[in-house]
Amino acid sequence: MTLKARNLAMTSIIALGLGAAPALADCHGDWDTNQDAMLDQTEYGAAYGNNAWFGERDRDGDGFLSEDEYRTGLYQSYDRNADGLFSNDEQQVGFRSADDYNAWDRDADGALNEEEFGAGLDEAGTFGTWDSDSDGLLSKDEFGAGVYGNYDTDESGNLEETEVGANCDDYGEEGFWDF
Repeated sequence: MTLKARNLAMTSIIALGLGAAPALADCHGDWDTNQDAMLDQTEYGAAYGNNAWFGERDRDGDGFLSEDEYRTGLYQSYDRNADGLFSNDEQQVGFRSADDYNAWDRDADGALNEEEFGAGLDEAGTFGTWDSDSDGLLSKDEFGAGVYGNYDTDESGNLEETEVGANCDDYGEEGFWDF
């Protein structure tokens, strides 16, 4: 599995536009400011900047996510019932690859504890890939660019209808990112 596919497996976020193609319109209101039925990085970044997910995970309030804040924040988002385990049932939102899930479940109990999840993220190298300035911290821009890049599976620089439609459940009320 490629690094891009692994990153997609553990992260999920996207944006949509009003009056755009159906999935785009259904998911993201007015994010598509130029109404071209696609989201470019500028549109995504502007709309994503209003998302509280990043700020809520920035526990020390320094405006950056440390690797620990990143790992813990993602884990808590997956563990929807806050029972301390990311269960197979909770895979439905955000986590796209059963292959990664099963490989990370080192004790084969059918659920990932925070240690297993963190080790899997480390192996996938997501944090280091997203930390474009290699300072050991993710800025909001680096985090947004990393997430955007994982949704832009064809690497066109735009999120098209098929890319939005495939990940629409990740946004909105009760979605992984819960905008």
